[in-house]
Amino acid sequence: MRLNKGDTVGIVAPAWSFDQHKFRQGVNKLRTLGFRVKFERSIFSRYWSMAGYDRERAGQINRMFADKSVKAIFCAKAGYGSIRTIPYLNKHIIRRNPKIFIGYSDITILLSYLYKVGRMVVFHGPVVAGEIHENMNSVTLHHLLKAITDPASPGEERFPTIKTIRSGRGSGILVGGNMSLLVNAIGTPYDINTDNKILFLEDVGEDLETIDHYLMHFKLAGKLRKIKGMVLGRMLGCIDRSGKKHNIKNVLCNILSDVKVPIIYGFPSGHKVPGELNVTLPFGVSVTLDAYKPALIFNESGVR
Repeated sequence: MRLNKGDTVGIVAPAWSFDQHKFRQGVNKLRTLGFRVKFERSIFSRYWSMAGYDRERAGQINRMFADKSVKAIFCAKAGYGSIRTIPYLNKHIIRRNPKIFIGYSDITILLSYLYKVGRMVVFHGPVVAGEIHENMNSVTLHHLLKAITDPASPGEERFPTIKTIRSGRGSGILVGGNMSLLVNAIGTPYDINTDNKILFLEDVGEDLETIDHYLMHFKLAGKLRKIKGMVLGRMLGCIDRSGKKHNIKNVLCNILSDVKVPIIYGFPSGHKVPGELNVTLPFGVSVTLDAYKPALIFNESGVR
């Protein structure tokens, strides 16, 4: 269901610990937008680089799904650690209480898990500590609110950063997230199903050889065999450290040359430099990729 003003949003910390000042700024912003905010004191715990022990972090997620007053769940921070919560998540509670769940980067593994196990639309979007604040990018905020509060289809999304690698037009259910997390999930119970899907992939700070390796892994695992299209993010900071002076487009064009579906790159969702867009994407909805324009067209909303 869509989020309305006056509804309660819960915040969980499945991954890294975080800057409490930035977290409070995010909480205040959510309140000024008209939402009630709920989180547990254990969110400020620390274990290693993470916000507490695995079972505690998973417990926050289970309780937020079980809490009937909570209509949406935001993540405080990404980084690392989400995968460690999965053995302690209660899939029965999650299935009985589907709700909006938002995050990206390391949170990708939870998005994949919740989409598959919870059978719900999930949202690839901003985290609270650092990206949601009083001076956040206004277009990022617009897309976030539209994705989680508006039951009307978002329609066509076009941005000047988008470039076409292979022309064409294809339709399917949008799935995906951070490339490295999805590669690591192959062979696990929360392995992504890409058949007849539009696949979104993004990453940050990886050597181009690593990006090449990830995409080759996807190909060898059969993940690109039956897709209907590919949407690639900005691949922020993904550069050639071999001295050969390749760029991300060279790598993408080469490794994807035999993937005969429409492909675009530079879609502004996920990792970014400060001030840039982070467009919230609903995974689990029908979209059409028109690489001629180029544009991503949403055929339905992620909320009702």
